[in-house]
Amino acid sequence: MSHSGMGTFPIRVNGKLAEEIGTSRLSVEVEVPATIQDILDEIGSRFPESSTTILEAIPFASGNHRGTSEEVPSGQEITLLMPAAGG
Repeated sequence: MSHSGMGTFPIRVNGKLAEEIGTSRLSVEVEVPATIQDILDEIGSRFPESSTTILEAIPFASGNHRGTSEEVPSGQEITLLMPAAGG
């Protein structure tokens, strides 16, 4: 049984995205149940100048890569890793 309402998600970012938004940690509040995409959308609305960089980020939760359609429980820390440059 899912409960609707708002959930808070701690977010960690690195690299270019952290530079653009001026922090490596933030917290967002979105309606739950929430997907990774809901969280990305909220970050994008707070930092519209970084929307392209947010799209490049690779989302992780509980140490595993997560697809944007996957639901995550309220309070779950989300890490957005920027792809490494070079080869």
